[in-house]
Amino acid sequence: MNTNTNSATPRPAPVPPFRTILADPPWKTHQERGAGNHYNLMSLERIKAMPVNALAAENAHLWLWVTNATLREGYDVAEAWGFTVRSPLTWIKFRLGMGHWLRNSTEHLLFATRGKAPVNFRSQPTWINAPVQDHSHKPEEQYALIERVSPGPYLELFARRRPSSRAAWSVWGNQIDSDINLPGYPVPSDRTRDERAG
Repeated sequence: MNTNTNSATPRPAPVPPFRTILADPPWKTHQERGAGNHYNLMSLERIKAMPVNALAAENAHLWLWVTNATLREGYDVAEAWGFTVRSPLTWIKFRLGMGHWLRNSTEHLLFATRGKAPVNFRSQPTWINAPVQDHSHKPEEQYALIERVSPGPYLELFARRRPSSRAAWSVWGNQIDSDINLPGYPVPSDRTRDERAG
């Protein structure tokens, strides 16, 4: 079901290849157990095997969300998808979070590239301060930041809602009416699309 509640004017979704991909994987690790109460988790190997390489342009950017517990895995996923991490961008939440050793008050957005993919804006600092919303809801400010640094067309993987942006974003996820299909990774909207076609 499409849960678009923002006022941005919908635009026709572009098709691969995408020059910029944003992903927020549902990491399944022993330290991320609480997330499983909110959505289905995926193993590291299943995330790494996703056909992101085929979705990305030859020269492309990747923005990959990781938690403090999955920082190392994020580098592995970016490499498996054909990208090289260039810098982490840290979301500072300014609230005390959960944690066993230290209390987590940050998440990280790994910026990675492949091919010749210069940035459009060279003055972006490596941190953002944005309000915390419902569980795992990443800051809406991410879209303006990404669009300032990276070229379109854009794709968001594991999207839960339409981006709050007027740029042309495609989305894929199991909580939204997805614009693309990923072979081997079916989501509910694939069944709906098949029923309409049949």
